[in-house]
Amino acid sequence: MTVKSRQFNHVRHILLAEFDIDRGSSLAHQYPEPTGADENFLAEQMLPDGAHLREEDWTLFFLNCRRPTEHADGSETSPAEGAAKASGNSASEQKPLLYVLNLVRTKHDSQARRGALVKAMAICVSFPAVDIFKAVLLLAMEKYYQSPSVEVLAVLFRTVNSLDLSRMPAFTSPEKSILRSWDIPDLFEEKFIAAAERGMQSRDLSDDSGDVKRSTYIDLAAPVHTSKPAAELPSPLAGARKDRKYFEASLCYDGINIPIRVPLTNYAEEVGDFSLIKLASTFSQGMTPASLSASSSTAYFSPPFHPHLMTSGAYTPPIIVLLNALLTQKRIIFLGHERPAGEVANHVLAACALGSGGGAVLRGFTERAFPYANLAHLDDLLSCPGYIAGVTNPAFKDHAEWWDVLCDVKTGRIIVSSKIAPARKAKSGGKDGERSNIEEGSSRSAMRDPYDVEFMQEVLLAIQAHYSEIAIRTKFHDYVRRFVQLAARYETAVYGQTDIGFSEKNTPDSTDLLGHGMFFADETTQRREIRLNKWRIEGWRRSISYRYYKEDFGKFLRTRTVHTLDVQRQFAKLRSSRPLPTDEIEAILDAMIRSTTNDDQIIEQASLSWFAFIL
Repeated sequence: MTVKSRQFNHVRHILLAEFDIDRGSSLAHQYPEPTGADENFLAEQMLPDGAHLREEDWTLFFLNCRRPTEHADGSETSPAEGAAKASGNSASEQKPLLYVLNLVRTKHDSQARRGALVKAMAICVSFPAVDIFKAVLLLAMEKYYQSPSVEVLAVLFRTVNSLDLSRMPAFTSPEKSILRSWDIPDLFEEKFIAAAERGMQSRDLSDDSGDVKRSTYIDLAAPVHTSKPAAELPSPLAGARKDRKYFEASLCYDGINIPIRVPLTNYAEEVGDFSLIKLASTFSQGMTPASLSASSSTAYFSPPFHPHLMTSGAYTPPIIVLLNALLTQKRIIFLGHERPAGEVANHVLAACALGSGGGAVLRGFTERAFPYANLAHLDDLLSCPGYIAGVTNPAFKDHAEWWDVLCDVKTGRIIVSSKIAPARKAKSGGKDGERSNIEEGSSRSAMRDPYDVEFMQEVLLAIQAHYSEIAIRTKFHDYVRRFVQLAARYETAVYGQTDIGFSEKNTPDSTDLLGHGMFFADETTQRREIRLNKWRIEGWRRSISYRYYKEDFGKFLRTRTVHTLDVQRQFAKLRSSRPLPTDEIEAILDAMIRSTTNDDQIIEQASLSWFAFIL
């Protein structure tokens, strides 16, 4: 039987764009077939403004992204509905979402006009961890400069699609949370072994299917373009200690072996190789834990204060303003004048992870993200509610009507538009009331949310202490999860019910001792928290991410393994400084014991951060 490499479907298209002084940016090649997207759009995305000023730049954008739209009456169409209406087909028949990693290279050449050649090569991949292909894309780009031929794109296409991920285990959300939190070398080792066995069986079936070669056949006898899963080692733990947060494999391109590490614990809202640490540091310049304290007179904003955004008035930390803008679906611009397009793109992707809670709590941010945009994309931006966009053109700053919040990457300042729409509040009973005046938030100028202050102090101290990227994402995960729990408590108090949190209706308590929802040490604390957060909660309740979370929580209730216990509330009570009655402690421990009778229940409970604290 002929030895051959299997072909997978990771990459769908390879694109090549060039800049010409006379014709401008143009798309030279699309391999193996056109994407269906407008060629001018692709060329503009691949060759951002100012690309010729730097030798190398990386950007990321999306193809076939189903974006929400806003109608004249203010109502919104979900991405799935919008895609179906546009095509006349069901959402399931739409083209798959593609993540496009783009490399721009400028090479100085005395023979070229203006002394330089500017080219861009992009790889369109079906999963968000597209940055794992950076090394092979660099090599392919160098090859194309040496020999500009479509065959270079064809070889890259075949090479990447030879990557065998059939032995890569898939983890549930609770399992990902555990892997991110606990550094145990053989954690979930059985999943790696089972996945490796399935991969071997799949390969055997493929090899036994005959010797008919596909059109994309690669002969491993040739010295190029193969992939080898790391799972081919004699034992999944053979040799050096492995990091179980990654699946290790390799590609061979042009005789060069390239190690590939595929992240196993990323969530759908975590796209590309962004840094939440860099985002937080950029927009916390000059800020220290001491400057956030109640005794500090440092003000970060001046009146008027938008109540959705400035939850602590003038003293609201800029990162909290950005987070509030994401939660309440404001139009957000990241401006990086004279900065690489890749830098602003990474800030956009980091903001998506920030708003979603480290990628794990909420969703609906990446579908509204434009990692790089220019004036040619303005209509697309303005038609997308709550867009999150990266730009390098300073003209955007002069048009406050185009955006609600502008984050200046160069200065580290966050600016709220003078033309931002006023907030709307709800009357008791939950019906929309009159529009409030933005100035109504001015009375908050002397108020500080103690939790926000403490949280940002922890984040800054963690960054100064060189905590890992995952550790910082986990902090924002806990923050957003707490906000959602508080929103559920608010809905129960104001509207009499909630569909985004635990209640007697969905989690019956036969003991009358366990309770539901967010735990507070006393009623005074609960009232203060609700009062400080009611504006941004109401803003979030009108957002796309809120609708998605309601859907996701309903799905969680149908698939959860612990049915009679609000686990997070019980952990919060046990770690509270308030003494608990003996019968309540006994009821909690008894309920936990009864809810840990199988592996799935243990994993679900262990995935909660407070469980790790108790252990």
